[in-house]
Amino acid sequence: MTKDNFIMPDYYNQSKPKAIKEELVERKCFRCDKKVKMGKFERYCSPTCRYHATRNYVSGYKVGYWWKIM
Repeated sequence: MTKDNFIMPDYYNQSKPKAIKEELVERKCFRCDKKVKMGKFERYCSPTCRYHATRNYVSGYKVGYWWKIM
């Protein structure tokens, strides 16, 4: 193998991947019904709306400690 026909291994690839542009869709906020452009998994228009809407949210799927719910 010479310098002319050397193939660089994949793990030497230091280039950054291209950023995937997220499509924003106009959607109503679940708390205040304000229409705002949001991403695929967003449901609240601001952190304040998210905090007030989920403050007293009790569910078996919530991430947290069970003794704080009781």
